[in-house]
Amino acid sequence: MGLFKSGDNKAKHREHAEEFLFEGEELKGTYGLMVDFVAFTSHRILFVDRSLMSKSRSVVVSIPYSKIEECAIEKTGMFSFSNNIEIATKSKTHELQFLKDSDVMEFYRELTERMCRG
Repeated sequence: MGLFKSGDNKAKHREHAEEFLFEGEELKGTYGLMVDFVAFTSHRILFVDRSLMSKSRSVVVSIPYSKIEECAIEKTGMFSFSNNIEIATKSKTHELQFLKDSDVMEFYRELTERMCRG
């Protein structure tokens, strides 16, 4: 997905995410990011961390829900939320930059629910 394309290419994201699933794991949903996507599965969150400078270099990050220490969403105004969410593990904090038309609050609610269910 291009850096400034609008809209969410869910079919492409689902297809790409399914490539990384293990037997018995279920894809629950995907959300468009500025550069690629993030996906919820039955066991973990995964996202593609692609270098903006090189289309050929990308890393798929996989974090089991139980390993997420905290998540944060930036609030920019009284009823307005930014398009950034941070996910912290013991080793690193990952910043996810969502497309403008992605439902960031839906993502945040789903992530926190999965974290709390443990």
